[in-house]
Amino acid sequence: MNDSHPLEDRNFDDLADRFARNIYGTKKGRIRLALLTEDLRRHLPEFYDGTSSQRVLDAGCGMAQMGCDLAGQGHGVHFCDISTRMLSLAQGLAEEADVMDRCRFHHGFFQTFVEEKEGTFDLILFHAVLEWLVEPRASLETLVSSLAPGGVFSLMFYNVNCLIHRNAILGNFLKATSGDFGGYAGSFTPLHPLDPLEVEGWIADMGLSVIQKTGVRVFTEYMKKDLLKSRSFEDTLAVELAYCRQEPFASMGRYVHLLCRKDS
Repeated sequence: MNDSHPLEDRNFDDLADRFARNIYGTKKGRIRLALLTEDLRRHLPEFYDGTSSQRVLDAGCGMAQMGCDLAGQGHGVHFCDISTRMLSLAQGLAEEADVMDRCRFHHGFFQTFVEEKEGTFDLILFHAVLEWLVEPRASLETLVSSLAPGGVFSLMFYNVNCLIHRNAILGNFLKATSGDFGGYAGSFTPLHPLDPLEVEGWIADMGLSVIQKTGVRVFTEYMKKDLLKSRSFEDTLAVELAYCRQEPFASMGRYVHLLCRKDS
């Protein structure tokens, strides 16, 4: 497929291996994955009961853990990413999980892919991508247009509330009050950290209804590294689960996960 696109969205070729090590290979990364998985398994049992095969798109798939999990449930999953290195890592995971026969990998912009792809998807995963885009709302609209009526959209994005709060409690007052929260080149802070209320307004305008709102890492994001390291994964996950779906905590996580359904 054509991998050119007028947008200059962030390509993770240069950060893929650091991303795999520093994000997915940590306790914080495991918590993130556990919370997302629980949201889907709790609210979408039809995708995990083995009774049907659905069409799934993992847009900006990264290492594709959740997409591979869904392929393991018997669904056909399309993985799309502009990073060749990320796609290589995703393919390695699919091979390890023995689900390659149900996976299709597409190198290029997801915006171009869904515009050229015939048909719609029953479930779209869009995790930690929106905040890296030059035109987040327009790109979101493009993806939603490829979602089948009654289909499910799993959207997780980097939360500007957490960024402000964390900078303030660390004493970075100039940053917290600057109004400029985009990251610098080579950092894991994205181009456009997003306001949950604004994003919720966007998806409502696009005909999506929120099934579940979850704050991802509502406590661990603010803990000192040594303290976080001293606590077990199980205990840390338990306290996250106790509060992550309640306000104000749901709007204070490093990420916010909105599990949505498209109007029929």
